[in-house]
Amino acid sequence: MVLQVSPKIQARITDLVAKGDYADADAMLEQALDLLFEDDRLNHLRGLVAKGVEQARRGELIEYNEQFREDAKRSALRRLAKGDVPEPDVCP
Repeated sequence: MVLQVSPKIQARITDLVAKGDYADADAMLEQALDLLFEDDRLNHLRGLVAKGVEQARRGELIEYNEQFREDAKRSALRRLAKGDVPEPDVCP
């Protein structure tokens, strides 16, 4: 794939590579994209946390106790045995 960037962006990339921060333009762009994707994921997770806080304010809570933990573990093992894939939000 060939990308065309503005002279301003090209100068910034060239500057970063020349300083030795990155081996080449590909390495710089790879890190920039990694950071962009990470930022998107963090924003998504922040939204889920905000949703949970709002549910808690409304009193929509589930008590975390030994029974809940065991039920969740059995459910997860059952889904794993069926070949289900975990939601990306619960995977590191």
